[in-house]
Amino acid sequence: MKTALVLISLAAASFAADPKPVNAPDVRQPSEQTGETKRLGSVTWNLESHQLVWVVQTGSMVNGEFVATSEEKYAISPDEARMIVSGEERGFDGQEAMSLHKILDVLSLYCAQSVVWWDDGQGTPATPSNRPKTDSKDGKPVKVGHPDDVKKPPYKAPAGHIVARAWF
Repeated sequence: MKTALVLISLAAASFAADPKPVNAPDVRQPSEQTGETKRLGSVTWNLESHQLVWVVQTGSMVNGEFVATSEEKYAISPDEARMIVSGEERGFDGQEAMSLHKILDVLSLYCAQSVVWWDDGQGTPATPSNRPKTDSKDGKPVKVGHPDDVKKPPYKAPAGHIVARAWF
């Protein structure tokens, strides 16, 4: 899964490298006039509508914690090369739409591969019931085996199914 994360990071970095006007405000810094700052609250990629939606919260830092005072929803459709904010719709370059679509395809593939990884039983269980048991006499951990010690056969998809795999 690390390979897919690197691909997502690289794709996001190349997409985010779009040059911005010199006078564009930096949303990561508090406004010097109001003391307000903005923070990304959530991001959702809807595969059915092919729409990427995110919420930006506006607020301020209070005792080292961000306190939101308002939020605004942004929506973008790479298929239509359109972005909508507060009812206003703007078009953008078709090349940028294609780049965004590639990033979202990588993200979708990563999610699908993660399901296969999970369903295959890979990874180390982290639930409290799988933590090391202790010996009741002295409270020391007792070795009961570790999931990584067990070799599993490679995942085999049912006949007729195509499964994309990543190297973990």
